[in-house]
Amino acid sequence: MTKKYSGLAQIYDYLVSGVDFDGWCDYVEELLGRFGLQAASIADIACGTGNTVFPFAHRGYKTVGVDISRAMLDLAQSKAQTQNLDVYFIQQDMRELALPEQVDLITCFHDGLNYLLDIKDIRQTFKRVNNNLRPGGTFIFDLNRVTWLSGSDNTPVVVDERDMTLIWESGYVQASEIWTIKLLAFVREGNIYHKWTEIHQEKGYHPLEIVSSLSDTGFKILGSFNAFGFKPADNSSVRHFYVAQKM
Repeated sequence: MTKKYSGLAQIYDYLVSGVDFDGWCDYVEELLGRFGLQAASIADIACGTGNTVFPFAHRGYKTVGVDISRAMLDLAQSKAQTQNLDVYFIQQDMRELALPEQVDLITCFHDGLNYLLDIKDIRQTFKRVNNNLRPGGTFIFDLNRVTWLSGSDNTPVVVDERDMTLIWESGYVQASEIWTIKLLAFVREGNIYHKWTEIHQEKGYHPLEIVSSLSDTGFKILGSFNAFGFKPADNSSVRHFYVAQKM
């Protein structure tokens, strides 16, 4: 078993290679504009290998990337140097978020908050986010509606590429609303294939839980939407976005 996220870091960019992260940045700017909000500085928590924060850096935002995984951040820092981007990276648990200074906007994308398996941890994270925002600052994040996975048949999935073979099995427990994925990987380094296994879990949260938690931690909820549009969040989308403002 590898250290948490260290194996995933090796293949993460491959797994998200089809994601339009510039489009995610476009959507955030549309959300800001929709509510007449502005931001010059941004902290992206659960930033992984940096894909979610780089588009903001390219557009001139003062950017901070935060992640719990050292392996993820090492890759992010290397990519930032290659792209000549000035991004400040911090290794932190989002539940203990403490930025060098308050920022205008904090984001959390790509299921980052779903990795918190208890609503108490969600609330603690919201408190820390609020503390690290400037007065009137904005919090924009997504949550994967993991219940859509409940109908899967749990058949193992195999991806066989030239330099890696990935095998994952997943299961969804209705009572706890937790999705578990076990990933087995064989990744080539030179002439050697390294084997590692990681287990990841995500929990689904009801919108009412999230709205209540935001209100209780000092936020005004501006809106919740089906991903990448402006239709109010409902079960037709597998991902919801939330926009909240520090009161």
